[in-house]
This record gives sequence, structure tokens and C-alpha cells, in this order.
Amino acid sequence: MSGSAVVLNRSSKFHFDNLFWDNPQPYEDLILYQIGDLYCNGGYEVGEHIQECYEISYIVSGKGKYFTNGKAYQLKKGDIYLCLPYQRHNYIADCVDPFRFFYIGFDFDNCTKKPNDFYHIQKMFNHMKHPVVEDKYGIYQSFTGVFRELVNGKKYSLTMVKTYLNQIIILTYRNFFDKWQDEYRPEKTFNNNDAQITYQIINYIDTNLFSVQVLSEISDELGYSYSYLSHIFSEETGLTIQQYFNQKKFEKAIDLLKKGELTVTEIAEELNYKSIHSFSKAFKKNIGVSPMQYQQIYRSKISANR
Repeated sequence: MSGSAVVLNRSSKFHFDNLFWDNPQPYEDLILYQIGDLYCNGGYEVGEHIQECYEISYIVSGKGKYFTNGKAYQLKKGDIYLCLPYQRHNYIADCVDPFRFFYIGFDFDNCTKKPNDFYHIQKMFNHMKHPVVEDKYGIYQSFTGVFRELVNGKKYSLTMVKTYLNQIIILTYRNFFDKWQDEYRPEKTFNNNDAQITYQIINYIDTNLFSVQVLSEISDELGYSYSYLSHIFSEETGLTIQQYFNQKKFEKAIDLLKKGELTVTEIAEELNYKSIHSFSKAFKKNIGVSPMQYQQIYRSKISANR
């Protein structure tokens, strides 16, 4: 919906639209321009327009086509669509089973000198090659949470809106990150050398996660300078090699914590941290709780579900 759209078919069953173009709403690291819920009639079309900000759409029901720079993507219930600034954008609801979708138009606040908390997510979004992914993390609840707070307007609603918006952005990132990892699976046939090198880096880290001492080892293995590899990897993925390495280490740490076969100290040693303190500090910074707290939360959740 964001941008100078010309609606060709205005027929809709329901439209809950919140526009802030004249007065964008700042939420720390995010700026909100528009958020809403649109339930279309068959054949509803907004008309091609230039996207003015980032836009995330979540298909609640039905189906239809979204267009990015003239290329069509078929969307169905449970899909997430990401449109980037300055892309040409359009969508058309199916004539028989028209979609209902939630949407949010926003931008990242880059006014601060220091990169904000969403700096990495923004880089990943900008490197996104396929704009559609199936939701695996329950983004529906975050959208409905925002709508509830916008309607109720109770005390602390602004704080709750910010929380739900953060969830939408992060859950979208997680869904696309999962898909991004799948793009470099072993059976993939690569069309260019950069993609092949990227896969080799990913494969080396995944295979040697427990033994890697310094990332410069990858240079020795692949026969390229580390600066060259870093450039290729970042251009292909939006991630630095260090960021990917850290991501895989925390994924493995979470897996080991869930299994409960090793102590936190043993997990720190397995992942080559110098001490349990450095492991706990890094884990809490990235996950939000300490390894011990995470394990306690996970065990409580398992016990409650029995």
C-alpha cells in the first residue's frame, strides 16, 4: 500500500488503514508510515507504483499475485511478502478466492552515528533476492497485537505497539534468513563463482564449527585472501563471515542446551569460548537471556506441555 498507488479496482470487503505519511511515527530504531488490514473482493488491484519505504505483507487468507518490478509472485495464506524502497510494486487479488492481508510500511532510523539494533536486519533485507517466504514463526499474532493496541489506546499502548512492530520485523528476518540458508544447500547448482565461493565458506563453517579457532583458517582452506572472501560473502548474503559464524554457534549452543547432555561450561568449551563468562555474555547479548536461564525456560515449557 505504501507509495503513490492508484487503485484500479476499489472494491474491498474491509479496510482498516492507519496512515502516518504526514506525521511518521518514530519507534526508536523504526519509523512507521502505514499499517493496516485489507480484505479484498475478487480482482481487487492497487495499480503499479513506486515503493517509498519497506513494506511487509502477510496473507491471512485467500490468494493472489504480488508484483515486484514487473515480476509476478503467487501468494497464498501464510505467505510473507517483502517489498523494498524504490521497487515497482503492485498486487491483484484472485477473482475466486481473494486474499485478505496485513501490511506494514516502515523504514529504519539511520539518523544515529552508531549502527542501530536493526542494522544487520536492514542489510539482509536489502540483499533479499526472492521476496516471498512462508511464515514459520507465527507473525499473525504480532500483527493482531498491533491492531489491538491501536484500537484500544490504553496506557502503555505506545510501548506495546513498539514491541509488536519489533516482533514483526524480527520474525520476518528470521523467516527470510531460514530461506537464505536453504539457497546455499549442497545440491544447489550455482550460476556464478561468487555463489560457489559463498557456499564453500558456509560449508566450511558448518562442517568445522567445533574446531574453527580463527576465521582466517578459511583463507588457507580456499586459497583466497580473507578480505576478498569477506567482500564476496557480504555482497552475496548481506552478512559478514563473522556474523554467520556467530549465528551458527548460537544455533548449536541452543541445540545443546535443549538436549541437556552437557553442562553450560562444557558447551562453552565445545564452542571454543575462552571461559563460561565470555560464552554467557555473548549468548545473553544475542539471545536475550543467559544460557542457564534459557535452559530453565525451555525445561519449564517442556514440563508444562506434558
